[in-house]
Amino acid sequence: MPVAKIVMFSDPASQACQAAKRLLEKHHLTWTEKDITKDVESNAFIRKLCGAPASPVFYIEEKWLTEPSQEELLEAAKVRFDPDSIETRGRTTFDVIVVGLGPAGLAACHGSRLGGMSVLGIDENAPGGHMLNLTDVDEYFGVGYDEAISGADVAENFANHARHVGAVLMKGKVNSIRIEGMYKQVQTSQGTYWARAVIVATGASQRELAAEGVTKYINRGIRYGAQIDAAIYKDRRVIVIGSGDEAVHAGIFLSHHAKNVMLLCPTDQPTAEPLLVERAIGSKVRLLMGITVEAVKGNEYLEYVFFKEKGIPEEQCLPADAMVIALGPAPRKPIPGLERLPQENGYFAHGEGGKTMFGGIYVAGDCTDLSTRTLMGVVSSGNLCAKRLWQWLASHPLPKLR
Repeated sequence: MPVAKIVMFSDPASQACQAAKRLLEKHHLTWTEKDITKDVESNAFIRKLCGAPASPVFYIEEKWLTEPSQEELLEAAKVRFDPDSIETRGRTTFDVIVVGLGPAGLAACHGSRLGGMSVLGIDENAPGGHMLNLTDVDEYFGVGYDEAISGADVAENFANHARHVGAVLMKGKVNSIRIEGMYKQVQTSQGTYWARAVIVATGASQRELAAEGVTKYINRGIRYGAQIDAAIYKDRRVIVIGSGDEAVHAGIFLSHHAKNVMLLCPTDQPTAEPLLVERAIGSKVRLLMGITVEAVKGNEYLEYVFFKEKGIPEEQCLPADAMVIALGPAPRKPIPGLERLPQENGYFAHGEGGKTMFGGIYVAGDCTDLSTRTLMGVVSSGNLCAKRLWQWLASHPLPKLR
């Protein structure tokens, strides 16, 4: 097997560089070294490539590795090795890093791998995003039409498919995303990673209910999001707050376990898919439109919900044993480093295919200004984002050393 040509840009005083040299020597590899502390031209080149005098940086077989792990370095040099004999493992340099593993992020991981790109997907929670709270899914084409399937099962299928095509999925918190030259630096709770491009698919948070007493009764009768623990609601009087798919899903599920379910919609008409609304009514979920919740009261646990109905000036009261708040998405605070991305109403604005004003940074899914927030919509957003990224990477190749 021919020996790989290795060029190393290094700072001789760096412990990481010294460890890399020892590894190369141990495996009888030769390399050409360029000292970025003395070679002005090399220093300027690495600054342009990485945005800072990073080290070590390797050029092996026309591929760049920025601060690689020992495993990554040996794999690039095509050296057979015993994984248990090395100190550091795992990749640190990827073509694409996807931040957020909801349906849009998982679709972006899958689509990016189909384009031949190396992909790291990272999320501080389990893959699936808002799908994890859905009690059954049948609005996604080809799924759930013959028998009920939970959002958690769909999420697991999505994640397994992304892994199957070669995406690396990791649990961890992303602390910052920085544009460093021709690379993006993603600092996480699991370490620092580098990528040519980043897809931001961080989703949205749960919109809170601003009414007196809500904070007091959280987990004392009030919960956010569609709950799937049937035992909590068995034979109880439950009120669901919301107008969208999530709220109606919750109402349908709860109707099979609770004594009775009432859906209080803040809007004049439900915003959920009409088929879901029909099923809710068929499940004997009572819907009230144009509702403003004023207060919730009780002793140790929730007992009453006070509200006003549009067109009726008097405040009304309903006895309740439990309340599920499912008001839909609200924008999240941007990850440090993304504050300069243009926003509309708190969501990332973008061009066709999720392209932003910063080259190599794309956005997808519920963190963007989507007009339709359905499962099919966010999956399509992630997939299209990946396709456009293929084109961007092809038109912005990294330099080749002579």
